[in-house]
Amino acid sequence: MRRTEPDIVMSARDLSDRLCGAGSGSPLWGDESPVWVDETDTVDRRALHEEVGRCHDLLVARGVRPGDCVAVQLLPGATLFALLLAIWRLDARAMLLDHRLTEAETGSLTRLCPPAFHVRAPAGTTHFTGWSELLVEPGTGALPLPEQVCLVQFTSGSTGQSKVVGRSAASLDAEIDRYAAIDAMPGTDDRLLLLCSPIHTWGLVGGILYGLAVGMPVLLPSAQHGGALARAAAALEPTAIFGVTTHFDLLGKTADLPRLPRLRVATSAGMITSPAVAERFRAASGCRLGQVYGSTEAGVVTADLAGRFPAPSVGRPAPGITVRATGGELYVRLDETPYLVDDGVARFSDGWLRTYDRAAIDEASGAVTILGRADSVVAIGGIKIDLMEIEQALQEHPDVAHAVVTFGSVIEAHVAARNGLTDRALAAWSRERLNPLKAPKRYYLQEKLIETPTGKVVRDRAQLLSAFHDRRTAAVDADQGDQ
Repeated sequence: MRRTEPDIVMSARDLSDRLCGAGSGSPLWGDESPVWVDETDTVDRRALHEEVGRCHDLLVARGVRPGDCVAVQLLPGATLFALLLAIWRLDARAMLLDHRLTEAETGSLTRLCPPAFHVRAPAGTTHFTGWSELLVEPGTGALPLPEQVCLVQFTSGSTGQSKVVGRSAASLDAEIDRYAAIDAMPGTDDRLLLLCSPIHTWGLVGGILYGLAVGMPVLLPSAQHGGALARAAAALEPTAIFGVTTHFDLLGKTADLPRLPRLRVATSAGMITSPAVAERFRAASGCRLGQVYGSTEAGVVTADLAGRFPAPSVGRPAPGITVRATGGELYVRLDETPYLVDDGVARFSDGWLRTYDRAAIDEASGAVTILGRADSVVAIGGIKIDLMEIEQALQEHPDVAHAVVTFGSVIEAHVAARNGLTDRALAAWSRERLNPLKAPKRYYLQEKLIETPTGKVVRDRAQLLSAFHDRRTAAVDADQGDQ
């Protein structure tokens, strides 16, 4: 049931009721309606309601009260999202932490915003539809949060320190409706194969929460390598696929990817997908690849689910979203600051969120084109150079999987290389395509660049250099051990 009176603010419990399908005490959809499906089992509405009840009773028994912030750090699965709904049923707040974080990384985030409780699993299941036992630990020094906040998230940290973002039940509810109004958005009669992380914004709101709200089954693969993704696509028969660039790159390169006759929508988010990846996926699957642009702070901002606009366009603003391009940068209109902790950077002012993405808005169509990061332009010898232009030139090399270009004292290229590509060969390639001022002076080649849990390549120079030197040291140590 949803509150419609304009003077009543939606609570976390109201949101939980909507997502559980609770009207007058009974499910909105049939008890046997599938909610989540993987290659091993199916969770239906009845099982979901039972698990939400179990989690609710456990939280109450451990002393969780309305308004408490509960950090959740579990493998993505049915128990995690039943727990999320149970936390909201208590009118408490949920803080989502990626299960892949190290203890040091977890500690860094929870010191920024200390929760009242921390929930982990002593032993998690290996498939999405399995249930997990829960360990609820009390915290100390919990940070008081604004009353309307029901969800605490951390930005990806791809360009530096993660920011602490708070979302209200009303904003999540509005975003679910926003997705429903986007052209070509899958609905009740669809089957969505969700490849991206379901605890980050694109997968969480556009996948898990939206699926619950409209009664659309969400399908999950058993693993994240190309073969597993292809098997899931064949076995689960999706009509829609949501993922990030990495997933569609893997699918496009999978030799045994079957034709997917029911597939009508495939959409990527996180990073702008290169035309080469999009075309490879279209040729392999028969479906054009669309693009969504958004952020942890604002949720979905623009969408072109059906791939009608050529890259680097990310489509038109989603219904109810207002954007502007000022000084070549994209700004998004928000009612209030999304940040819970001030880090001293003025990202929100006078109702506008500064994205730090360079963008252009087409006057005729309203479509937004993302041109790179605002901090990717540097001045060398009095001349402005766009590091993204250099990245694009490097990524045209057939043996470059990903490239990130940074600037310290000189231009540096961090490259995920394959097929024995050397820095000497890549330097020659660069000199043929870039003037001497733009050609990188240092190359750091490795098999894979570090990525955030959402699939974004990390762009922070210090993290990239640290990862490169750590891997090189490990390789040297291994070589010495063989002597």
